[in-house]
Amino acid sequence: MNKRCIRIELPQFFYSAIITAMEDSKNNSKGKKSSFPSFVAAEETSLSAPEPVADRNYFEFNDVRKNQVKHGHFILRNIGGKFKNLDIFTPEHDSFLKIVEKKPVREDQPDRLPVKICFEAKAMEWSKRYTGHIIIKFDDAEEIVTVKLDTQTKPLNDFAEIIKPGERKKITALIVKLERTTSAEAAVVTVDSLEGKTIEKYATDLFNEWGIGKEDKNNGLLFIVDTSENKYRIEVGLGLEDIISEDFIKNTFKKYVVPNFKLKKFGYGIYLVLSDIFAEIYRAHKKITAKVRPDSFSINS
Repeated sequence: MNKRCIRIELPQFFYSAIITAMEDSKNNSKGKKSSFPSFVAAEETSLSAPEPVADRNYFEFNDVRKNQVKHGHFILRNIGGKFKNLDIFTPEHDSFLKIVEKKPVREDQPDRLPVKICFEAKAMEWSKRYTGHIIIKFDDAEEIVTVKLDTQTKPLNDFAEIIKPGERKKITALIVKLERTTSAEAAVVTVDSLEGKTIEKYATDLFNEWGIGKEDKNNGLLFIVDTSENKYRIEVGLGLEDIISEDFIKNTFKKYVVPNFKLKKFGYGIYLVLSDIFAEIYRAHKKITAKVRPDSFSINS
């Protein structure tokens, strides 16, 4: 199993260790040197077995946007006896998690433990919960720091609270199905304020900030509804502009949004709009792949 690690080598007769920071690369089984500095473990007075201890061994980040990066840190100490080797690494399958820095706790002891370990966790996709681990080993003694990242609710963000629970599930399922069958990504946002911006500016800023759509395809779609000014807009990435034209969007709004929003049936109107648009994306995708069932999306009006 490939891993990114920081390794300490200790002579037999020393209570101290020289740490060499190393981070393996996927394409080089021998790894490559990182930019981490070297550290020497502080001398221990106990003759017991070594025992690595992190002052915090659980981190949880919720409501994270796709491509957003969260940072955390913990202090690493040894409360046991001497050790020969120290490994600090994240398993290769925990690719969202990365150790980025370590530095001494005491400035007057720049080469000794305890050490502050800094890491970053990046949300790679919508609607996913990530769990990763930073593993610390003093010889055979082990400490595990767990990091959790939750982007579960991001495809649908009903900040204005206008969509019923049952409709939320249907809309979310539709968005997930779109990505699964075509790779296109969509998000729905309802707000009760545009924060002084036009809806065009608000939608563009949010679309770019969240990074909706695959980076190499620009196939993202954002449907935003503002209840304070009764405005709504769909923003699409460059990869969808030839499929979803402005005229197509206007006709879809006229057909589904206008009548349903007048009756306060916001969730139902949003669902029908997405169904119509997703069916169009699906048809374009089918011409290329010819691998998706023709009834993957249907409109129930």
